Amino acid sequence: MKDKVAAMERGDLKCTECGDLCEPARIRAGKAEVRGWRCQKCGFEAISPREVERAYFLLKARQPEEVRISKRGNSFMVTIPTAIAKGLGISGSTLAEILLEEDGRIAIRIKTGQ
Repeated sequence: MKDKVAAMERGDLKCTECGDLCEPARIRAGKAEVRGWRCQKCGFEAISPREVERAYFLLKARQPEEVRISKRGNSFMVTIPTAIAKGLGISGSTLAEILLEEDGRIAIRIKTGQ
């Protein structure tokens, strides 16, 4: 099984429908977008095994969850639910930008490549 997963991660994935080689692609899983492969011949799609858990958390994070706003010193804090953190790959040292949008929503943008 490890050999098959390693081959998939290298990009050596044959389509189970038509036998043609699949190409790396961004795959929509519900409202989430994850890495995977798509057969150009028949359209078959496969999600990377490493992305399955991430897709699950991204889909779970779309459900509303009540969070508490707390005060720490002169600032306020909002806890980020685990599903969102795991889906976005947030760790304890992840940098982000926060801003107030025109419609009154608070937006948090995760900084990538830091």
